[in-house]
Amino acid sequence: MPRRLINIQLVLGLLLLSVQFVLIGVAQLGQMWAVALIPLLIMRKAIRVKGHEMLAYLLFIGVALLLTSLSGYPRIKATEQIAKFVVVYPVFYLVGRAFGRHYLRHKLPFGYIALFMFLAYQVALQKLNIPILYKTVDFMQDALHGSFKEKNWLATFFFLCSYALFLQSKRGKADALWFIVLSAVVALLSESKTELIPCGIVLMTQIKGRTALKIVAIAAGAALYYFRFHSALSSDQLNVRLEQERGLAFMMSIALVVKDWTGYGFGFVESYFASSPVSVIGLGAGTNSIFCAPLDLMLIAGVPGVILWLVFFCGAGHGWRTMLCLAPVAAWSLVNPMHQSEMVYLFCGYLVSWGSGVFAPRETATFADASYLFPQAAGSRQFRGGGA
Repeated sequence: MPRRLINIQLVLGLLLLSVQFVLIGVAQLGQMWAVALIPLLIMRKAIRVKGHEMLAYLLFIGVALLLTSLSGYPRIKATEQIAKFVVVYPVFYLVGRAFGRHYLRHKLPFGYIALFMFLAYQVALQKLNIPILYKTVDFMQDALHGSFKEKNWLATFFFLCSYALFLQSKRGKADALWFIVLSAVVALLSESKTELIPCGIVLMTQIKGRTALKIVAIAAGAALYYFRFHSALSSDQLNVRLEQERGLAFMMSIALVVKDWTGYGFGFVESYFASSPVSVIGLGAGTNSIFCAPLDLMLIAGVPGVILWLVFFCGAGHGWRTMLCLAPVAAWSLVNPMHQSEMVYLFCGYLVSWGSGVFAPRETATFADASYLFPQAAGSRQFRGGGA
């Protein structure tokens, strides 16, 4: 398939993933894009997965469906969760795997300037209150969320796109500066404090040497967090988070795991916290997962849920290179429900293929110039990677 057409497919998919308020029936535009694209990838024989990926996925789905049908716990929107975990999320993961293999040899069809322009578009969308594409979300207050349903999904989108660009670069000072500046601007506008966690991990794991650069960047991130989000560090705010929000949710979830470590199936979390006599801020009706991805997956399917997280979010079984690539996403998923986002599965698949380094011929593009600002075809170099 022509490279330009593949570039168009990726850019179109990313744009549609950002349009989260527009639905056709019950499906988002991005979901329809992925479902429509998967047959083309199968025809091109671009879909490749490892046996342990398939085993982990089937084990999780089998156990979760069995628990959903046999356990007598009340449930809310179990069918919706089943559809996402059985169809939507694996489709996005497979699409990401295919794109990851392709862009080992070719430049991504966007750059940092394009991301800054798209961020400015999101700001304009919210400031002008554009109908259809933007809707006011009460609990977001003044945080930027644009065409995304949540500020964290906006932050996730820009982090993952900029991270993919950073991996393709030489990862020098200029590349790090582009990555840091975009991440800082997104964190300030979206007020997504947790975004600074994966950014720091990227700098620590994806840059060789340059200790001074890492220290300065991490110190700057810590200063940004303190001066911009210091109110979240006050004793009152910390008490709320520990006693009424995430701390309480964690303790109640651990108690549920201890009570039944085999899991509870789909649709249980929303039903349980919606009817619980103990009110937890951020959980209840309308929220079908807790903030911690591995713990939520364990509530769904017990140990197979944790195995799913280790394989798809941590890169277990794919080698150290892949695990390093996925480390920022895995760490972020400990404090955010990343497993409930299609775009995260897309980029997890992308990062697995990138880290594994499987392609034919065994070569990938060089990025010795500044063309990552306006990507064009580049040369090639030898690349040694493991199997996928």
